[in-house]
Amino acid sequence: MREMVRRFLRQRFSSVGVVVALTALAFVAVPQLASSGGTAGFEVGTLALLILAAGCVSRDATGGALQMILCRPISRSEYLLGRYGGILLSFGVFLVSLAGLTLLFTRAILPMLGAPARAIPLDSLGPSMLATFLGAVASAATILLLSTFLPGYGDVLGFILLTPLAAVPDIAAQVLHMPVLAKVGRILRDNVLPSLDWNAVLAGRHPFGEATGRWVLAVVVYLAAALFAFSRREFAYGQD
Repeated sequence: MREMVRRFLRQRFSSVGVVVALTALAFVAVPQLASSGGTAGFEVGTLALLILAAGCVSRDATGGALQMILCRPISRSEYLLGRYGGILLSFGVFLVSLAGLTLLFTRAILPMLGAPARAIPLDSLGPSMLATFLGAVASAATILLLSTFLPGYGDVLGFILLTPLAAVPDIAAQVLHMPVLAKVGRILRDNVLPSLDWNAVLAGRHPFGEATGRWVLAVVVYLAAALFAFSRREFAYGQD
């Protein structure tokens, strides 16, 4: 599986387009992190995750690389979990780089420009970075699942469309005057797209509450569904 993780990292960080896009996001985020003391600015992590995870499986499948990989003594589960690990590791590298650039900007670059240096408390920067990473764990599992059966960059498009699709029952409830549909929509959002305030969880507020349980269940279900869907696909010269 480590070989698959390394392969994913080489693919992503050897792409000029990916590096340029991540660099642009860093230029946007660093001033926000510096001005907020490390509490705001990691929101660009959502876009960074989409860039890193786009076509994580489907691009290999359509390009023919997957068929060659599966000819080797590598199981489909090793490949798929390696892609998932690669997404999270590359995203973690981006976040750590973002934190490092913020410290460099506030402590070295600002004084060179004649502005006073700013102290970024690590007890603010660290938890914010960790909360962003944990929030990406479920999103990456969702994209991985979508990438096992959607072609090209359909995985990212499908992920983006999940939020408006989850709002359809609420809209239907208002149009049809059926409150039960609103309840269905709420259940759908809570379980398919579980939201969790990781800053509160890391601060010790209800770390083992119902919301955390739903989040863990969603991650497990998405990964299990991805493994199942991937094992059922037919690839020329592939092996299970």
